Parts: sequence; C-alpha cells; structure tokens
Amino acid sequence: MLYLCIGVFGVLSLGLLYIYKRYQKQYLSVSKELNFFKKEKEYYSEAMLFLSNNLDIVYANLSAKMLLNLEKKDKYYKQQQVNFVQVSQKNKIDLFEFIKKEIHSYEDDIYMDNIVLEYSQSKQKKNAKIFIDRNSIDNKGYTCIIEVDDLAEITEEDDGSVDFLTKLPSQFVALTDINTLVINSKKRSESFALLLFGIDNFYEIQTALGYTLANDMIKKVADYFMYESNEDLIVYKMGCDKFLAVMQDVSSEESIYKVAKRTIINIQQYLQNDNIRISISVGGAIYPTHGLNATKLINNIYTTLYRAQEDGESNVLISDEVAIAIDKDEKRLNEEILRAIENKEFVLYYQPTFTTRMEDMIGVEALLRWQHPKMGLIAPDKFLKIAQKTGLIVEIGKYVFEEVLRQRKEWNSKGYKDVQITINFSLKGIVIDEFIEKLEKLFDKYQLNPSDFNLDITEEDAMSNIDKTINDFKKLKKFGLGLSLDRFGTAYSSFKYLQMLPISNIKIDRTLVFDLDDNKYHQKSIESILAIAKIMGCNVIAEGVETSNSLKILNDLGCKYAQGYMFSKPMKASDFQELLKEEDE
Repeated sequence: MLYLCIGVFGVLSLGLLYIYKRYQKQYLSVSKELNFFKKEKEYYSEAMLFLSNNLDIVYANLSAKMLLNLEKKDKYYKQQQVNFVQVSQKNKIDLFEFIKKEIHSYEDDIYMDNIVLEYSQSKQKKNAKIFIDRNSIDNKGYTCIIEVDDLAEITEEDDGSVDFLTKLPSQFVALTDINTLVINSKKRSESFALLLFGIDNFYEIQTALGYTLANDMIKKVADYFMYESNEDLIVYKMGCDKFLAVMQDVSSEESIYKVAKRTIINIQQYLQNDNIRISISVGGAIYPTHGLNATKLINNIYTTLYRAQEDGESNVLISDEVAIAIDKDEKRLNEEILRAIENKEFVLYYQPTFTTRMEDMIGVEALLRWQHPKMGLIAPDKFLKIAQKTGLIVEIGKYVFEEVLRQRKEWNSKGYKDVQITINFSLKGIVIDEFIEKLEKLFDKYQLNPSDFNLDITEEDAMSNIDKTINDFKKLKKFGLGLSLDRFGTAYSSFKYLQMLPISNIKIDRTLVFDLDDNKYHQKSIESILAIAKIMGCNVIAEGVETSNSLKILNDLGCKYAQGYMFSKPMKASDFQELLKEEDE
C-alpha cells in the first residue's frame, strides 16, 4: 500500500513538474518576443499591457503599473492583483472580467470609448478608452492599451461637458447649445449653419498609424480650432474623428462654402508643419431650412458628410432635403425611376471644356439630370447608386447614349462646330461584347463616327477590377471611342496598370483643384500627374476650376485643358446650341 501511495505521489509530482515546465517554457517564449515591445513602449503615456491567453499580465509599462497600482519590481502579475479596478456600469464589473467578456463577444480587434474605471477602495474614477489587439506577438496573447486623460479623474457630479481627449466642448453640450440657439434664432428670425468636419478615410489612417498617432492627429486638429482658427466658429468635439462648428449670421450658402473650404486648407497647412497630410470633408446644414431642432440638424449634417465623403476627398456639401428623402425610401425611388424612363423625365445638360488660355472650346461633357415632377431637378449622385443596385442603370445608360447621338446628329445637320462629346460611363455589370453590339446598332442608326465621342470612367471604377478593365478598354478603343480616366488622383492607381490602359485623357479630380491657390501639396500632385500623362501620351483636363487664380496656376504648371464654373455651368441643350453658334461666328 505504501509503495502504491509513493508511486501515485511520484506520478502526480512528475505531472505537475511537466505542467510547470511547459507553462514556464511558454512564458519564456513569449517573454523573449516581448523584449522589443518593452523597449518601445515602456515610457509611453498610455497604459500598455501584454496579456496571456488567460489574461494574466505578462508585461505592463510604467503607465500601466501606475494606473493599476502594480509593484514596479514585479515582472508577472495575476489578475487577482488588480481586481480592485472596476468598470462602472449599471452593475459594476471587474476590469479583467469586462475585458474577458469583450474578447469572447467579438472576433476582431476591440475599441471601446467612454469607459469609466473605478477604484473600489477609494471610489476614485477615471475616464478611459480601451483598445485590445488580439493579433499581436504571434497570436500568443493580447495587447491592451488603456488611454486615460491626465486630468480625467471624475466625480459623480461630472456632467461630461468637456471631451477628455481634445478639451473641446462635448457633443452633449452641442445638443443643448444648438437647441438654445434655435430658440433665440426663431425669436429674431435669424439663421445659422452647422458644419461637420470629418477626416477622410480615418479608419484606414488609424490602422496604418496606430491608435496613439491617430489620437495625436485628432488632438492637432482640435488645437487648430482652439488656438489657430481665425473664423468666427463655435466648435464641439463629436464622435471619433468629427468636429462640429456653429456658424452664426449666415448670409448665403456661398459664404458657408467659403468658410468650410478655407478651414480645410488652413487645417491641412497647420498639420503639414508636423508632416501630417490628411484630407477633410464637410457636411453642412442651415437653420431653419434643413431642420427646426438640434437633433434634426445634426442628423442631416451626418448624412450630408457621408455623402460628401462618398464623392471623394476634401469635399464640401450642404444638406439637400431631396437627397435625404431619397435615402429614406429606395423602393419608392426605384418605382419612380421606372416611371421616369417611360415618361422621359431624364434630361441632359452640357458643360464645355476649354483650353486654359481660354482660346478654344475643345469638347463638351453630357451630364444626366432628372426633372422630377415634384422635387424639381435632381443631380445624378442622388439616384444613380440606387439604379446600379437594381439594374436600372442599364436602361438609363441606353437613354443617355440614344439622346446624345440624336442631339449630335441634329447639331451636325445644322452645321455647328464639331466638338467631341464625353459621356459618363460605368463598367459595373456591363458585358462588354453585348454592349458594343448595341452601340454598333446605335451608331449605324444615326450614321455617326465613334471617334467623335469619349467615355469617362472613374479611376476608382477602373481600378476595382483591373483585368476586366484592361480587356474592356481595349475593345472600346478598337470600336473607335475615346477613353478618359475621370476623377484621377483619388484611387492611387499603379503606374504599371495605367500604362496598360489605352486612354486618351486624364481628368484631374476637383478635390486637387479647388484649393490650388494655397495648397502647395496639391500643386506638386498635379505636377506629378502631368509628368505621368506626358510619358503616357495623354491629354490632361482639370475639373472644378472656379477661380482665375486656379486657372493661372494650372496654366503655369503646364495643364492645357480645363472645365468648371470659371468657364461655364452645365447648361440645357438649347443654351449650349447658342454657344456653338457663337463659336462658328
């Protein structure tokens, strides 16, 4: 019996020794890989932890040790050593139980904002943001970053009126202040504007730079608004990367555009001093036109900002009640598009392209509009995306081609100047051989030459499926059509792929043009595009030219062709016909 007990005890001892050795080996393996981590993060202001799969603390930098009251000499900590830190919720929960719960709830990396940490003994509270990366250090644990504002020790009386990252007034204050402003403006019959500034592609930037540097960038933008801005704006920090500005005594939409564009340029220049390059878009709304209370106005500027960012970078867009109504009822809109095709409610407007020396008109772009019986004239960005989803884009495309060819035939019969007509076109959902077969029938019907027409395909659309694009472009070129890469400078095309596309023109996106007077970075970008186009043997057309200064800069840089309000707004076919008459005289 004694021998049996000794044997069992021996086996257990060996088993425990094996487990200990195995655990120690795993720990040592992770510890070796932490060496670089320790050196880099030890003195960061954020609390940085490396957690094992069991959520024991394998490494804590100095900030983490101070936050969690850990012994500075220890190298390894159990969860029980820090269980006095709780997360204040309806039912308080231990910090590490909270982290464990979140890890088990989500498969991706985790970001949590506005977390309140409470010390169970002192009842002291701190506002925090928590980021958990489950993919760090060869999947052997988790990196946990806890960012706490140095001045964010809060009490029960704290009303959350200041954003703890930027020190700007918070979104909660914004709601109250704007409702008060609504009441006062109504009494005085005055108007005001809200501008929502958002960093374009922020989440991609955050992924590339990391959480800490992205936060530093947001602080820099806040610093600009607090210390550098000369505009008469009241600014609040909204969620994540967004800032809301109140502009009082609004005289016109044009004044809102000017302030928004000027602010974008000034922020970019302010950040360039720290070698930070970003683009910012703005969504705007006006009281009482776009809302009679703070909630409605703020909802509208968020919707408008997202629309602006969908259209490109550094965009400024004022709220449009037509667009908002369309967003809310796609099914109804789909039915109305069908009716519009039958009732011929779609019309074409024409915007000419000139040389930058303003000597000659070298072409014209056909732009689709919807003459809605109730909502008036609607721009294509309000309905084309829905038409693409439902397949009605094909029917609309057939109408556009038919109408452009019919109109060109009419102008030819009257002997007007022979200018190339550009049509905006999307390759999405197009079977190229079937499409060219339909085009052949149309061109035969009107007895026109394909070389008198050009297709504009956006850079983003072209690069979304480059193999299909190369094949489609070659067939369209063989058919005789000219091809342009539209909104160039927004999709970061590879020069390798650009050389494979048989394009005739590159059209510089308006977001690179609108601030040319002040933005040296955009001037350099346009210089680069002109150099690429020269190598490829392409013409370059600058879009969105609105001022004589921008036109002069483009001319000095060597850009020969331009389009925009500086020359002409889009006009009805009858008005463009008068312009053709003048060109012939």
